[in-house]
Amino acid sequence: MSQAWKPSMLTLLALAGCAVPEAGARPQAGMAGTCQIASLKSRAGREWVAQNRWRFADEAAAEAAYAALAVNSSPSPWPDWYKAYETELPVSTRFQMALAKGQSTDSPGNWGTFDRIWNVRDVRDYLAVRSDWKPDVVSVVTYEVVRPLPVRVGPIGPQVDPKLCRYLPGRWSQFQSLAEKGTFRSYLKVLEVRAIR
Repeated sequence: MSQAWKPSMLTLLALAGCAVPEAGARPQAGMAGTCQIASLKSRAGREWVAQNRWRFADEAAAEAAYAALAVNSSPSPWPDWYKAYETELPVSTRFQMALAKGQSTDSPGNWGTFDRIWNVRDVRDYLAVRSDWKPDVVSVVTYEVVRPLPVRVGPIGPQVDPKLCRYLPGRWSQFQSLAEKGTFRSYLKVLEVRAIR
């Protein structure tokens, strides 16, 4: 007779019956300060386990991968399984970028996506933009490249938002501008700016 299966601590956490608020929801009253974001028992940790634990051979490797994401002050913008490559975006390439309150289209960040951004939830979940990086996302700008733009491209890696105590899965497309500092805007033409909520 084979030995009975005993679930690991990570499996138990992933299967725990804790209610997880809707993605994009604000933390509940009293939640601030109790997040313990570095712990796999946190809301973000449980969400990460449910989606990623299977990729790691053992619990130690999974715990190390989550810790690198949750504790690192500058986590990788790319998935841990991906190495971004350098290329050039050709003239006429169109992309979108989420803008924070007060951010001008003349002061773009260094990141864009080839996916259509519909709302703030997209920005948090699929672009993995943490609330401490961009607290008030209010609009989306569509740019067009007017001269070949050097970039790094790939899928968006997950992030952990310590302020919202949330796991942000990422997964959409992204590029990082490699244009010389202060010159990125000169590669772009604004096509559209629209408000999002």
